[in-house]
Amino acid sequence: MGLKKPTSYQWRLFFPLVALLWFTIAAMVTFQHKREKTYRSETIKQQLEFINSRVVFAYEHNADITPFNRFINDYFSHSVYKDVRVSVYNTKTDNLIFSFGDPIKHKKTEADKRPNFYYSEQVSHDGNVIVYTAMPYTVSLAEALAPDSTMWITIITLAIIVTIIAFGSTYYIGKTVKFLRDFAKQAATEKDLTTTYKFPKDELGDVSQQIINLFNSKTKAIEDSEKEHKVALAAIEEKSRMKRELTNNISHEIKTPVGIIKGYIDTIADDPNMSDDTKNHFITKTQEQINRLCDLLNDISTITRLSETTQAIPTEKLNFHDIVYTIANDVKESGMLKGMEFSFDIPLNCYINGNNALLNSTILNLIKNSVAYSRGTQIRLFTLNDSFDSYTFRYYDNGTGVEEEHIPYLFDRFYRIDAGRSRKAGGTGLGLPIVKNTILTHGGKITVRNRPQGGLEFTFTLPKF
Repeated sequence: MGLKKPTSYQWRLFFPLVALLWFTIAAMVTFQHKREKTYRSETIKQQLEFINSRVVFAYEHNADITPFNRFINDYFSHSVYKDVRVSVYNTKTDNLIFSFGDPIKHKKTEADKRPNFYYSEQVSHDGNVIVYTAMPYTVSLAEALAPDSTMWITIITLAIIVTIIAFGSTYYIGKTVKFLRDFAKQAATEKDLTTTYKFPKDELGDVSQQIINLFNSKTKAIEDSEKEHKVALAAIEEKSRMKRELTNNISHEIKTPVGIIKGYIDTIADDPNMSDDTKNHFITKTQEQINRLCDLLNDISTITRLSETTQAIPTEKLNFHDIVYTIANDVKESGMLKGMEFSFDIPLNCYINGNNALLNSTILNLIKNSVAYSRGTQIRLFTLNDSFDSYTFRYYDNGTGVEEEHIPYLFDRFYRIDAGRSRKAGGTGLGLPIVKNTILTHGGKITVRNRPQGGLEFTFTLPKF
């Protein structure tokens, strides 16, 4: 058996409202009809009483009743009172003195006072004459007492008008409720909801629109939360992946010098008769690998601290010219340039907001990278631009550069263009990643490219103090 379809909100509101309006109209019509009928009945009674008073007045002034009889006949002959009956009796002799129409019975009993007559009587002041008047309830009188047809037309028109108004009002309200119902169904079944409802410009429409706005805001907040959650999960997964890669790379990089050191030591230990020259050779090689291992561990510590720190690094007012000047003297005197020439052009009062140790490490790592891999003869660092809040610097060498396919990966940890050659040169594979992380930690930017004239070119920014 099928379920009965529920009546819509419009009809559940429309029928009681129309019933109430029609009941009100019916009550008003009934009241007005009774009032009108009472008024007309009273008018008839007044006419009868007027006739009585005129007859009594004629008697008391010894006037001839014949003119009044003619007046009644002429006046009422074409009206609803044409059937009026008038009878005058002498109260002492009970004789009929005058009669208009059929005589009215003198001394009527209660049984004679039938409801289909309008009846009135009046006695003269001396008590000698009594006048009876009666109006039979005829068809013409009934029509006269009935409500005017105009009133019924007005009532029907009014009923139709209030019905139309009630339908329009309930349709107007029901349409908004229907929109809300459809919206609720759509919101319950669809994930991606697009609302095109146009609500009326009233309180109910405002409430409906607010409900939809709240739903849309909540939906957007949920979507944003889901997106943020996905981004957070992706970031966590990426961080975990990078940690795994870093751990694997560190393990791989440490195993190489450790293996070599173990090999040299085992060789010395297994051959007690080894000559001093050979033994010193293996000890020297072992020291080189130990130094490489120390450099690797220091670089790993630096890159980890830069990547995972949750607080800003301590900074102070630094003169970048003085930092570069000191580095230039140190690398020249130490011989680490290995025949290359380092020059710079930095303003004397180039004040930046930075960390002295990290910036020294950045410049040294760039120089070490050029010395180890560029195969060039010159290195240069100079100020490229001076903006409102930062300085832009450019560092380059005149070496061979790298193939373009390697450019996007130069800042990746442990990335080597030629793994064998890089290890032979003693690099840890963390120099350029440390450079990038240091610049980013200071709030700057860094890019790298091959110079058209040859060699690598780094452009980076640092904040002004």
